[in-house]
Amino acid sequence: MKRIYMWGAGYYANYVYSIIDKTSCIIKGVIDSDLNKQGKLWEGKLKIYAPEELERLDFEYIIVSIIKYKEVENKCKELHISKDKIVSYWKDTESFGLFENRGERIRKEQRENVILRNRLDSAPYEWGVKPVPDIDSAVELLHKIIEGNSSLCRFGDGEFNMMRGIDRPWFQRKSGSLKERLIEIIHTNCSGIYVAIAQNFVGLERYKEADADAIREYMAYGTRDDIFKFLNFNRTYYDAYVTRPYIMYKDKTNADQIFQLFKEIWKGRDVLIVEGKYARGGINNDLYAGAKSIRRVICPSKNAWDSYGQILESILHHVKKGDLVCVSLGPAATVLVYDIFKLGFQAIDVGQLDNEYDWYLSGVTKRTAIPGKMVAEVENNDNLDNFNNQEYISQIVEIID
Repeated sequence: MKRIYMWGAGYYANYVYSIIDKTSCIIKGVIDSDLNKQGKLWEGKLKIYAPEELERLDFEYIIVSIIKYKEVENKCKELHISKDKIVSYWKDTESFGLFENRGERIRKEQRENVILRNRLDSAPYEWGVKPVPDIDSAVELLHKIIEGNSSLCRFGDGEFNMMRGIDRPWFQRKSGSLKERLIEIIHTNCSGIYVAIAQNFVGLERYKEADADAIREYMAYGTRDDIFKFLNFNRTYYDAYVTRPYIMYKDKTNADQIFQLFKEIWKGRDVLIVEGKYARGGINNDLYAGAKSIRRVICPSKNAWDSYGQILESILHHVKKGDLVCVSLGPAATVLVYDIFKLGFQAIDVGQLDNEYDWYLSGVTKRTAIPGKMVAEVENNDNLDNFNNQEYISQIVEIID
C-alpha cells in the first residue's frame, strides 16, 4: 500500500479524495497552509498538518488537490521534497495509477460551477444589499497625497493573508511579529498617512471578467468574513489597487490619470527607492524620470521581513529631510512605510506600480514577463541575474543580502 498525503483541504479536496484508488493507497493525512485548519480533522477523519511537518512524515506520494498546483510544487521544492513524489491532479500529464487522468474535462465542469457559486456569493456585497467598508477612489487618494505630502500604507491579499496566518505569498514566509505589526497598522488613525485596502467588494464590473471572477473566488470560503474582522466600518479607507491601475481594468484610460498623478508625487523630489533585488523600478521606462534624484536600497527578493531591522537602519542612514521614500517590498513594505512616516519622513508603498507601468507602455492585455525584472504573477522570470544597467548600478547606495 502506498502511503499518501493529500495537499489541500479546500473546495476540491473531497472530489480528489473520492477518486483516489483506496485499494492501492492509504491516505495518512492532509497538508494545508491555513493555520486555522492545522491540527484539526478534515472531514472528521484525517489530521491536517502544516507543510513543514512533511519533513518528519513518511510517504510515497503527495497528491495535490489544489487548482493552483504550481504554488504547492514550489513549496515542496523549498522543503526539498523530490518532484517524483508530487502528483498534481490538475496537471493532465500526470498519471501514476492513483486516479483517473481526466483532469481537463472535470476541471472545466468544476470551474464553471465555482464561478457561478462565487458570483452568487459576492452579489449581495456588490449590489449593496450587505454592508461593505467605505473605500474612496484611487484618484482621490493620489490628489490627497499630492496636496498634503502624505504617506500611504497598502493592504492587499498578501498582507491580509499574513494577518490571517496563511502562508500564501511566495515572497514572504509567515511571521507572528509581522502579523502583529500589520494588525496594529490597519487600525491606525494618524493624520498624514492613508490606509488603503483592495477594492474587492463593490464595483467589480470595472474589471475584466476573468479578474473579477478571480477576486470573487479569493473572497469566498470565509476570506471576506476574515478580512471584515480587521476593518472598521465607521472609517474611510482608500483603494489599494491604486498601484495596479492597468492590467485588470476594462477601461485602460484609468491608467492614464493614475500614472500621471504618481509622477506628480515625486516630480522634482529626491527619491529613495527601497525594493527587492530584482524589482528595478523605473529602469527601462520613464516612471521616475521627473524626480530630481534617485537612490536605491536593494533588499532581499524573498522574506524581507527577516532583515527588517537592517533595512530600516539603512533607510535612516540614507534618507534626509524632504526626501520621498518609495517602497516595493511585499508585506514588509506596509510596516516600513508606517515606521518611516512615524520618524518624520514621507513614504509610499508603490507595490507593483512599475510592472503595471511597463505593461501599460507595451500595451499588453495580460500579465507577461518583463525583461530584467521580477514579476510575481508569472512563472517565466528568466535571466534576472544577467543584468548590467549602469544607470541602475550608479543609483544603488546599499545592498542588503
